[in-house]
Amino acid sequence: MLTIFRHLSRGCIWLFLLVCAVSAATAQAQSPRQPGDMQFLFAFGAVTGPEGKQKVLAVQNETLLQSGDRLKLFIEPKSAVHLYLLHLSAEGEIVFLYPGKGQSASILPGVAVHIPDISGWFQLDTHTGYEKFYLLVSAQPLHRLENLYAQHVTLKEKTALQSSTDSILNEIKQLKLKHRDLSAPAEKPVRIGGSLRGQKPKDASIFPDVTSLATEISAPGGFYGRTFTIDHR
Repeated sequence: MLTIFRHLSRGCIWLFLLVCAVSAATAQAQSPRQPGDMQFLFAFGAVTGPEGKQKVLAVQNETLLQSGDRLKLFIEPKSAVHLYLLHLSAEGEIVFLYPGKGQSASILPGVAVHIPDISGWFQLDTHTGYEKFYLLVSAQPLHRLENLYAQHVTLKEKTALQSSTDSILNEIKQLKLKHRDLSAPAEKPVRIGGSLRGQKPKDASIFPDVTSLATEISAPGGFYGRTFTIDHR
């Protein structure tokens, strides 16, 4: 190879290197995702404002919302995933919003999921304070988290419930720590026209479609975790 380079003109050498570079980049772009890597469309939106003047905004960390505002989450995976959405109230009560009772956390590729369902919305009540939503998306089922919550819902005594809540929150923390060395997820906005699937909500003219806020998330290593804090006033 070195002998060939010595007999080529400088222009030919640069042309050869350019062709090699382009070929390598093309091969990398066309290579399939690694096992466990995930891609999914995601939106978490809130409808705020007085009746007739509502606007939809993307829920981020430390989003300021008012009692009466409505929220909805949307996800559509490009590969099979397991979805978990938990809510921690200002009073310290934790609940699985997804999967619900009798539901599976598994979502098949191309299936659009709205939480709550496409015609429903979560609505903030009069109990103000900081509330948190924990979103976990995993290529594999999170059996320990599922088992902790299955035990949690059987408890009645306040001290036991608090201890159980702490165990669930610690499990979420440990899951994030376990996967913290993975490459940072990539997010890019996507353009989606109208509702993706299912029946159009009868009040769609009042409450906008949150899928217009969707981003495409690429999560290497088969895990994605994010916490949304709501400043509920």
